[in-house]
Amino acid sequence: MTQILRTLHPGDLGWIISQHGEIYTREFQFDPYFEIHIAAKVVAFCEKAVPFDTFWMVEIDGERAGSIAISKIADEVAFLNFVLVSTKFRGQGVAQALVNKAIDHARTHGMRVVQLETYSCLQNARKLYKKLGFAIIEPPTKIEKFGQTFDQEFWEYRL
Repeated sequence: MTQILRTLHPGDLGWIISQHGEIYTREFQFDPYFEIHIAAKVVAFCEKAVPFDTFWMVEIDGERAGSIAISKIADEVAFLNFVLVSTKFRGQGVAQALVNKAIDHARTHGMRVVQLETYSCLQNARKLYKKLGFAIIEPPTKIEKFGQTFDQEFWEYRL
């Protein structure tokens, strides 16, 4: 099995958007507005990007397997987004490798904090973030969004 971690190629952004829509509908019963939300966030990320901001993709045997992005949101503060691993490639350390790549990028560029947003229904993601040393930084907020009710959580990792 050949695993490649790389920056964006043509077609990757569309894949990221569609995979979010498909996976979150199938696994969490999110409505179609979630995919629209992700599309808008991808566009906003690309339009405001500064040199620090980066998307990475993981390919396994030539097939897209996962994604992550990191952006600068304040002096010495970075934000993770678009963390996703295709169902087919879960349990192989892909998500951990992606998060570690983003943390290393932040550290290399002098960031002191990496933050992220997640939802209480994303149990596997939350377990990974906790395992890697992230911690919730404010009380969760119950929200109704994308046809579901869940807690919105903000986490951070201190470098």
